[in-house]
Amino acid sequence: MKTIRTEIIEPVYIKYCPLKKEMEQGRIYISNEYGTSNHLCLCGCGEECSLPMGEDGWKHTIENEKITILPSIFQTFACKSHYIITKGKANFV
Repeated sequence: MKTIRTEIIEPVYIKYCPLKKEMEQGRIYISNEYGTSNHLCLCGCGEECSLPMGEDGWKHTIENEKITILPSIFQTFACKSHYIITKGKANFV
């Protein structure tokens, strides 16, 4: 797949996922306690994206403070964004 563009991503560990109005673009808020994560769609459309994490959902790893999330994220919002987060970067495909 060809990468269309790349965005830098920062993981933020929290207990409770923040409200949409409290989220910042380019940050993924992860609650290990509740097995979920939230972020604003990385295309910039502003939609809130929630991902179940763990055995029944997306998997994430941190290496050198950079996050990788598998599998890729395909949005069902109007933007239809599709990105893969690897080593702290969202690669749009």
